[in-house]
Amino acid sequence: MRQYLYTFLFFLPAATLLAQGAAQVDFGKNRVQYHRDFDEWSQYESENFITYWYGEGRFVGQAVVQLAEQDFNSIQNILEHRINEKIQIIVYTDLTDLKQSNIGSEEAFTNTGGQTKIVGNKVFVYFNGDHNDLRRQIREGIASVYLDAMLFGSNLQEIVQNAVMMNLPNWFKEGLVAYVGEPWNSNLDNQLRDYILNDEFEGFETLAEENPRLAGHSLWYFIGENYGRSTVSNLLYLTRINRSIESGFLYVLGSPYEMIGDSWALFFRQRYLAEGGNNRLPDGNPVEIKNKRKLPIGQLKLSPDGNRIIYTTNEIGKYRVYLQDIATGDRKVLLKGGFRNAFQATDYNYPLLAWNPSGQQVAILYEQRDVPKLLVYDLLNDKTIVEDLSTEYQRVYSMDYVNPITLVFSATVRGYSDIFLYYTNTRQTQRITNDFWDDLDASFVRVGDQNGIIFASNRQDSLLRNERLDSILPVNTYDLYYYGLENRSNELVRITHTPFANERQPAAVDTTWFSYLSDKNGVYNRQMGYLEDYIHHYEQLIRLHDGTDIRLHIDSTLESLDSSLIDTIIIEPIIKKRAITHANTDYSRGILSQSTAPRAGRVASLVLLNGKHQAFVRQMYPDSVATVSRTRYQNMREVMKAQDAQAIVKGKKEAPPVTTILKEADKVTAHETEIPVEKRDTGKVDIDNYLFQSEFDDEDVPPSVIVLENENEKKNDEQQPMAPAPGPATLNSSSAPRQIQGRYDFRSSKIIPYRLQFRTDYVTTQLDNSLLFDGLNSYASNPDGFNYPPPGILLKGNLKDLFEDYEFEGGVRIPTTFNGSEYFLIYKDKKKRLDKQYAIYRRNQRFSGESQTFVPNRREVNVVLGQASVRYPLDIFRSLRATGTLRRDRITQLSTDLPSLETPTTSEERLGLRLEYVFDNTLDVALNIKNGTRYKVFTEMVKRFDLELDNGASLNFNKGFMTIVGFDARHYQRVLKHSVLAARLAGATSFGSEKILYYLGGVDNWLFTSFNNEIPIPQNDEFAYQTIASNMRGFDLNIRNGNTYLLLNTELRMPVFKYLSKRIRSPFFRNFQLVGFFDLGSAWEGLDPFSKDNPLNTSIIPNGPLVSVKVNYFRDPVVAGYGFGARALLFGYMLRIDYGWGIETRQVQDPKLYVSLGMDF
Repeated sequence: MRQYLYTFLFFLPAATLLAQGAAQVDFGKNRVQYHRDFDEWSQYESENFITYWYGEGRFVGQAVVQLAEQDFNSIQNILEHRINEKIQIIVYTDLTDLKQSNIGSEEAFTNTGGQTKIVGNKVFVYFNGDHNDLRRQIREGIASVYLDAMLFGSNLQEIVQNAVMMNLPNWFKEGLVAYVGEPWNSNLDNQLRDYILNDEFEGFETLAEENPRLAGHSLWYFIGENYGRSTVSNLLYLTRINRSIESGFLYVLGSPYEMIGDSWALFFRQRYLAEGGNNRLPDGNPVEIKNKRKLPIGQLKLSPDGNRIIYTTNEIGKYRVYLQDIATGDRKVLLKGGFRNAFQATDYNYPLLAWNPSGQQVAILYEQRDVPKLLVYDLLNDKTIVEDLSTEYQRVYSMDYVNPITLVFSATVRGYSDIFLYYTNTRQTQRITNDFWDDLDASFVRVGDQNGIIFASNRQDSLLRNERLDSILPVNTYDLYYYGLENRSNELVRITHTPFANERQPAAVDTTWFSYLSDKNGVYNRQMGYLEDYIHHYEQLIRLHDGTDIRLHIDSTLESLDSSLIDTIIIEPIIKKRAITHANTDYSRGILSQSTAPRAGRVASLVLLNGKHQAFVRQMYPDSVATVSRTRYQNMREVMKAQDAQAIVKGKKEAPPVTTILKEADKVTAHETEIPVEKRDTGKVDIDNYLFQSEFDDEDVPPSVIVLENENEKKNDEQQPMAPAPGPATLNSSSAPRQIQGRYDFRSSKIIPYRLQFRTDYVTTQLDNSLLFDGLNSYASNPDGFNYPPPGILLKGNLKDLFEDYEFEGGVRIPTTFNGSEYFLIYKDKKKRLDKQYAIYRRNQRFSGESQTFVPNRREVNVVLGQASVRYPLDIFRSLRATGTLRRDRITQLSTDLPSLETPTTSEERLGLRLEYVFDNTLDVALNIKNGTRYKVFTEMVKRFDLELDNGASLNFNKGFMTIVGFDARHYQRVLKHSVLAARLAGATSFGSEKILYYLGGVDNWLFTSFNNEIPIPQNDEFAYQTIASNMRGFDLNIRNGNTYLLLNTELRMPVFKYLSKRIRSPFFRNFQLVGFFDLGSAWEGLDPFSKDNPLNTSIIPNGPLVSVKVNYFRDPVVAGYGFGARALLFGYMLRIDYGWGIETRQVQDPKLYVSLGMDF
């Protein structure tokens, strides 16, 4: 025991990072591939990136290359860091395909020691119809790679050191990544406004715990606004150097971290109160929607008669579609599907909803196994019709009825989001737009006696052309366009033209008016508009005597035309349409979505209020003009417009194209905000802010982007306010829309097919004594009892290809007793839906047994095992698995005398087939703290055979056969906010001519094992293997044994220090847990554990060579144990200490101390 203790203490510092779970049962989640689009990948290598895409994602991949290269320098300037490696970007056509990727899936089996993940440089993005969002993903991915390099280093030594020592809260990195990814915008401002103005507002720490991304983004935005953009990189540098956020804030900002959080709260609260606070909330009747868990409401559609609504709720992937009566509140479920999935991004795009104009049918478009399906629900007959959409639709983003048999889609086809008409009776598609601009939110409207479509687009002009992506990227803001279905003109009617605002979600009001949402003043409010005819210009129609007509602009002439040939000249006005718009609401909370009922004259609005999505229904008054309140965003946009106008006057910027068909009548309160100018004393010298005069003339270099830094950035530390007021409008880079600098020329000739590329994913060196490959020991090799493996040095590593479809994993373990070795090699193929795995394992071990003479009794056991496994995932949580095993156990008596020399070598060969059903939806909320359920049910058939190769090949299958049936179920219930109540019920039985002997007692990965020799071991030839059934604390190994066992474990795990402080720097105290446990179980032979013939109740006492005494007495087959313990992360290992009392035959036993490694049970 002392030898093990010294070895343990010696190798503890060799732990490489973080302890992983040591439960011997392999559960695990899955990735499901529904198609074969991933078979062929292409790659494009640019100056700073290597981009990969597949199939019809070519145009998305091209946009990614251009966006990444054009934003690369901007991100480097924000973070002020450089890396040498090229970043790899993997492009998926939509979110569903991204979820099918194998990247990031779980390991083959877990380890007791930590594993060092070599920090990669891969970024994963997907297209959702909006190139602006694609750009955000790219920027966030690049920023995340940079932050990993900055905070954790670029080489293995730095990564290991910083990962162990640095304790960064989630908001720090998540918020900074979001801050780099996109500027502060109206959507983020609306979320934060709702939180700050909520009566339950508690402060930054509470928000950081509930929504770390929003909290972090807002804090970095606050720092950038008030202390300057350069402060961000300084904070990052000092945080890494000092391995402490508190030190970074104190040294860079001159204030403690807690005070910065208070200043953040005061800054935003003053700002939102100055903008109206809660005084301008939506009017109308709130719809009582049962939503106690505050689930997000996606689609919300008002029925044509205005009396009912349909809406969707989505609980991290589990969605429901409800039909609800507005007056009575009665509702029913029209469709439900999906499942809760906290491990992957939630798809809030589906389902899409639309009311048939008749009001008696509802169209629901959802996705099932990567196939879009259209369900039409007949409300009168309560029947449904489901059909698959064409496979050309990669994803649909909006849906509306044009007439009872025609739908209008905005959808992606071949990487471009365009507008389509879909005819439900013939299932045919007609394309309206066909270009690289993003076209979203298509809605049917009727203008007078003509039908049309209004949609949002970031296109630059109103002409419809077949355009392919070139050097101009579709990353502008969204304006609205009208397309007439009657004349099908190639020129759209541009409804809005707002370079610094977005207009989305148009909807019909009546045959004259339409509505839409706009964030002109920083809050999404409703705008109203209508189309009117106007004279765009005049044309002259020249008719010649021969009947030829020549049409020219009125200002054009034909000098070469002989006037004698002209018969008639007719001046004709060219009539076009233009939009007249005005504001209709002035809410202080943004409208998330709207739906109208033109026949009923009603509108439904969805808003975020007190952390909950709430719906309001009211009558529409389209001619009502609202006075829009000025917000910080409107001030910022006016400053930007003024700067653009200034740049145009100076000739430093091209003027935007003038649109003559646009006329807006928005009425905004004309309160002038005077920007104060600080008066400086010219007699004083600012020692922190001065420049030297150069004797040479400055070179005039026109700036590519006009940036006005915040005035606060120019102040010294003494002038920086701790609670800065909202102040006047200033344009800072942290809030201004980021412009693309320069253009990148994409060359198609550089596209090449992807070839397999392997890399090291992790390498570990750890102290380990877990049971590898089910841990079955041959019974013939050690009939005196089970030998738990001593602690050994496990060297383990793997190789994965870029997409993690193929993996090689290998390892070797040398016991600290140096009496053997173990080797294994695993190959995984997860390219297709059916995952395959092949493994080979070899163990060689020497034992010294009891000897009746002075001659030592030594034997060598050699195990060679080959496995071939397949896994068929039903979904991310459920899978069917099958494993074929070929095993050979060879037992050699080592020669120490003549009898041992003559002892023949015995060899046992067995062939097995194991079938399993596995479910696992557990979520790791903290180290050794899980939530959820996981279980496994399995059966295995094992057939022994003899293979002789000495005197000719012979194969004999006439020997033993064994069947095993078992299960292992675990549930983790969250209690007391941070703690978990974990329960495990496991059991197995073996039967046939051969069996498995289970030893009950002890714990998994027990460092100092002890075997109970008082409990008799069955002495027969029926057992083929032996293994342990744990945990049963309070006893040594072998408190009960038999071919069947049943075991219950319960633990209450409490991270006690988390209740004392929200911010704990030390990993030891942060992960320290107190544990209370109770175990109950039994192992027995035969059918009934309470049978009098159970060998447990029989003891044979030898009395001389000829006489033995057989004693029968009662032992309760069920034993129990209870006690307490602790879990602590020490030197990268999760150390488990348990102190338990056993209960045997209603008697409490002396307590026992257990020291082991690993997590869970």
